[in-house]
Amino acid sequence: MKTKIFISVLLLLLTIIFSFKNSEHVTYSGTEILPPQQKLFIIGAMHDAMDHNYQYISSELGLNMFHQYTSENGGWHQNNGTPIPEDKLGGDISVYGQYVRNKIASNEQNNLMTLMDRPVTSYLCFGQGSDYQVEDSNLVDPDYIFYTYRHSSDNNNTIKDIPDNTQYGNGQYVKQCLYDRVSPGTHPDTIVKGLKTNREQVNNFFGGGYVVGDSAFNWYIMPRIRIDSVFANNSLNKDKEVCKIITSNWEGELKEQVLKVKHFKPNSDTSVYHGNYLEIYNHYDADPIENLFIEHGTNWFNNDSTRDIWLDQGNKVDFKVLWYDKCDMWIDYIRVENQPARDLMTVPKQNFINQLMYEVKDIAMNMINSGDPNSPYKPYKFYIEEFEFNHLPSIGYVNKMIIDSSQGKLSLMVNCNYDMINTILVDRNQHFTAQQMKKYLIDKAKVREIFTHSYALNGWETGGLGDRSFNPPTLHYSGDYDTSKVAPRLTRRVIPRNILNRFL
Repeated sequence: MKTKIFISVLLLLLTIIFSFKNSEHVTYSGTEILPPQQKLFIIGAMHDAMDHNYQYISSELGLNMFHQYTSENGGWHQNNGTPIPEDKLGGDISVYGQYVRNKIASNEQNNLMTLMDRPVTSYLCFGQGSDYQVEDSNLVDPDYIFYTYRHSSDNNNTIKDIPDNTQYGNGQYVKQCLYDRVSPGTHPDTIVKGLKTNREQVNNFFGGGYVVGDSAFNWYIMPRIRIDSVFANNSLNKDKEVCKIITSNWEGELKEQVLKVKHFKPNSDTSVYHGNYLEIYNHYDADPIENLFIEHGTNWFNNDSTRDIWLDQGNKVDFKVLWYDKCDMWIDYIRVENQPARDLMTVPKQNFINQLMYEVKDIAMNMINSGDPNSPYKPYKFYIEEFEFNHLPSIGYVNKMIIDSSQGKLSLMVNCNYDMINTILVDRNQHFTAQQMKKYLIDKAKVREIFTHSYALNGWETGGLGDRSFNPPTLHYSGDYDTSKVAPRLTRRVIPRNILNRFL
């Protein structure tokens, strides 16, 4: 092997990619998920694409997988190391499309499968969304009990949990609040408070995946509520308060938003409200909807980088609901989502959706169907890096789009950092069961390839506090290796073996 090896400078993480495959085909929304196109044992290095002209990646190292990390504004590189023009989120597909196909073709010529880590896929997959259920936790799927509250009012009379069997409720349990007709407003109640798991918006400083922290995108607080339509369409009631949504951050600072009857109608005087659930409410200059929104980059939920967000018990993040007892109300959950999740599912940005579909159909599938049909060196899977639990709804949604639009020939492969997923648990000493992991990743998100990882090939950086191993500097990004500080153990972030063995 040559003495100057690119990997000693540029490769941050060397690992083996391996797939776990079910022997049976799986049906998802009518689309069959087909087996992978290749039969090779996969050996790859993350970000090995930095060997732009293939000097070492396959010939010297014997790798057969291409991968390059991407960001919102940075995609792949050409063989001369120049960034592909317009290869970014929202980029001009007529400009970058052929460049990306050329890169995949070059990968194939150099005996490399392509792991499709792409800007648009990562952006959409890293949408975060949580549905905090307001009904009593005993009425919620026990595998999602962390999405409930410690206090949920139910007096079995004016406030109680019921299945909403109306055309708008579909039988889902909701909290029904019926106001006092004799003395309206005399019995207000904070119907939910004390969210059981409240760490999903405070990770502003620990990286993983597409962005660093939970403050990179806007947050939206979206209570799912309906009110009585007859009451709402009486113009005399337009200024009646329905409820107040009280959002608190780590320190207990509050953002409060009062929802009035008028907020359920785009025009308080002329429009008709049909009694349906809303999650996005109508803004009025005199009564603005401002405090159901947290601006990105403000670190509002957590502004202290020294906190241990998993072990510190001082976290006061909460999403409370105060009902005013002035209007009948039914509330299902409080959804908290970030901008990518909103762009994907709630208010879809069609240009992003079109870009994803173009990359699946006109790039990946085009390359799979072209050239030698027996060549194993084709696009393998789309791919995303480490994620948190509240990324799973977006991951599942994107995966479905990929599966359906490729007729089951492609799907989404994920890098599962178990330590990041199980931060959703109330007790950090708890762990998910094998059946729960199967439910979240395989049954719900329909993931079929799971990349687990251990930082086993990092060296020790002199004077640093990084990961440690016995590996020589040729496999360490800095080349600065102090053998006197080698530790006898490897830093690991993996799914526990007992879980893997049971559900994969």
